[in-house]
Amino acid sequence: MTKLITLCTMFFLALSCQAQDSTWYFVRHFEKQTGDDPHLNELGQQNAQSLVTALKGKKLNKIYSTQYNRTLESATPLATERGLEIIIYDPAKLAFFAEQIKAENHILIVGHSNTTPQLIRLMGMETADLTEEDYGQLFTLTNEQKQLNLLIQNLRAN
Repeated sequence: MTKLITLCTMFFLALSCQAQDSTWYFVRHFEKQTGDDPHLNELGQQNAQSLVTALKGKKLNKIYSTQYNRTLESATPLATERGLEIIIYDPAKLAFFAEQIKAENHILIVGHSNTTPQLIRLMGMETADLTEEDYGQLFTLTNEQKQLNLLIQNLRAN
């Protein structure tokens, strides 16, 4: 009987120690107006709606954004459609944030041209830098059986 209990315990421990498959979505905010803390322009608002379409049918547990108008406005249509609160993260503490979200699954992170690729790298996947003109890319990072994969989709409505 003791051997059976030991075997069952080992089996359940092995199951719990296996890496959980995970999916993280990253997007740089969409096209913006000019000025300090600008809002999205008309094209940016259209592209924010395209994010809703791109993630239709995909499981989503949380939405993270920086505190700026352009990132919040990029996340808002999807948050509204899903009934999710937008959680603010500090882009100055990306290493800490990356460690936090590694334990999470099915989340969207809305960032900036400098923070989005940096955060993907902190998650363990190489990706190219973004320029100030790069908008509308959805980065889907998956961890399947301890193998990271990155899919990049163009969401631009232009």
